Parts: sequence; structure tokens; C-alpha cells
Amino acid sequence: MMVPGTSALIEDDALTLRRWSVADWLSNEAAWSALLGRSRADPLFLSWEWLTQWWQCFATELAATPEILAFYRADELVGLAPLYRRRVVRSGMLPASSIQPVGLAWRDPGPVISEYLDVLAAEEQAQAVRRACARVLLGEPTWTEWVIGFTAAGPHWSEAFARLDPGGRQYVRNLDRSASHQADLSQGFGPYLCALGRSTRRSLWGLRRRLAVQAKVRFEWLTADEIDAGFGDLNRLHQLRWNKPAFTGSRLAFHTGLAKRLASRGELAASRLRVGSEVVSVLYDIRKGACQYNISMGFNPVFNRKVSLGLIHLGYAMEAAAERQVNTYDFLAGRGQRRDYKRSLSQRCRELSCVQVLRGHLLPSLYRWHDRARS
Repeated sequence: MMVPGTSALIEDDALTLRRWSVADWLSNEAAWSALLGRSRADPLFLSWEWLTQWWQCFATELAATPEILAFYRADELVGLAPLYRRRVVRSGMLPASSIQPVGLAWRDPGPVISEYLDVLAAEEQAQAVRRACARVLLGEPTWTEWVIGFTAAGPHWSEAFARLDPGGRQYVRNLDRSASHQADLSQGFGPYLCALGRSTRRSLWGLRRRLAVQAKVRFEWLTADEIDAGFGDLNRLHQLRWNKPAFTGSRLAFHTGLAKRLASRGELAASRLRVGSEVVSVLYDIRKGACQYNISMGFNPVFNRKVSLGLIHLGYAMEAAAERQVNTYDFLAGRGQRRDYKRSLSQRCRELSCVQVLRGHLLPSLYRWHDRARS
């Protein structure tokens, strides 16, 4: 393993590797953000503030060791692979030394999940940086598992490892396939509504009037001073619908800390819906440029059984987002409690998957046998 701060030439792609320490990472927000701005990497989940907050909240409980790979061409930073190493046990009995991207703790329900994980690199450099990352990793003998999950770049990562291991000594698995869904608001909220099915349009917008019969309906943005109270309402409403709060412990600390940081930059788009004086729904959204992400939501499922408070609140939030020049409203991955409402509200989807690379004397053989037995 290289000492942090030292350099090595990645010959195939003429890139130089420098390993960043956590101190290097924390002191290079401007360089990180500039590289992110030149890339097609996700502007939220690969942002400096999201991953910094994730590391500060979860690294200790994961006993994580940083493996932050920075790739340069001459003196220009062209790629970042923010990784970490930890010990895990798979299938209840198989120990592994795992390397994963910061933002992911695969198969661990504790830490917050990040989506669209990948390297940070300009679009034309991205595959070269993935190959350079794979080459560095394959040159280190001490790990037995490398995982990237919730990524839209799964085929690119599989290709990068396969190209460098034509003999098949490693076993590359593609699993955990899912899809995230996005609504197209680029033409405005009115044209978006017109593109929806009649029933979906009625639930999202048409039934506002029925709700207003009970009392005055107010859509309110959450201010910076109301963040703690807003998460309290979100947890209360989530408990009513799912029998558990949305966030507790270190997950709550992560989101409240992130929300306060983003609120100071005008990127928090959390809102609540009141009917009369009662808060009946909370949406926790984050806005990055022309994209707004729906991180979590909670609503009172018994307040009015003739309407979906969640869909009505989404309608208000999307209308307000379109007025603020948001082009894409991202519902992210996951399904609703009873139906796949995200698909009904969306015009686009992104396929996500997990790539797991196994090596060593035991794990590749065991997982090959396991996958063949299930096929």
C-alpha cells in the first residue's frame, strides 16, 4: 500500500496517482467542486458536502480506513475515486477486506445510502479514470472484495476490471438491479401535467380542491431555523405510515447537519403542507442546480382517506420547483408502500446496479458456485 501523499504513474492512461489523506480531502473543497462541475458525476451524491458529512457521521462506526485516489495528468487533477476500506463478514461467516466508495456501506442498514456513485472525472476522462482506479486496486494484494452499489455505471466498471483481468482470476458479479425515476419539468409544470395519465394528474393536482374543503391548505418552505422541527414532523408522520421514524441516531445527525449546511447555500428545498393549523405532510428535498431530489417524505395516512396527501404535496413541490427553473425532479430509487407511484409520475428512468469484485483463494470459488446453483 502506498503512503498517503506519494505518487505513482499509471502508464496505460498517462495518469499519475496521488493518495489523498482525509486532511487533503477536507482542504480541497474548491478543487473537488471544480472537478465535479466538469464531470457528469451526480452533483448531490458525489458532492464534497454530501460525502464529507457521510464520512464524519459514519466512518468511525464502520471502522473505515480512507483510500482516496486522486489522478492527475501533469499537474491537473482529472479524476477522484473517494474510497475506503473496512472488514466485513458476508453470508454470516465469510470474512472479507472490503473496499467501497465513500457514501456506501453495502449490505449494512445503518449508514445513509447514496445513489449514482462513480468516480469524479470529466466525461471524456471518466473511463480512463475507472481503468486507472481498477489497475491500482488490482495491484494491491490486501483486499478480497471491491463493491460499488447504486451506480448507473455498472457496465463501465465491469469492463474496466475485465479488461485488466482477462484470465478471470477475479470474479465480477452484477446484482441488486433497480431503477430511479425522474420527472421532466423542463417545459414547465403545466406541460408536465398534460403529459401524465388522467388518474395520476387528478391525484397530483385535481384533488387539491377536495382537500381545501376541510380547511385552508398552505404549502410552506422550511426555513433554516425550522430544520430540527421539520425533521421532528417528518419522523412523526413517517412513524404513522411506516411504523418507524424516517431517521434516527447518526442518520438523523447526517441529514440535519447536511440540511443546515445546504440551507445556508439556498439548496435545501424541504417543505411542509398544512391543512388549517395541522402539518399533514413533509417533503425533504434538496436542489442542486436544475435538479431537485426527493430524499424522503412523510404524511398522515388517515387525515383524509379520499386523497393522497403525499401526491398532492409532491404536486405543490414540483410546481414550485418548475417556477425556480428546475428541469428534473428526481424521485430516486425505491417503490411506494402500495404501488409504484414514481413510475407513474416520471418520464425517464436510470438503471442502477451493484458491481462486486471478489478475489483470493476462497471467495471467488464460493460465489461462483452459489450463483450457478441459483441460476
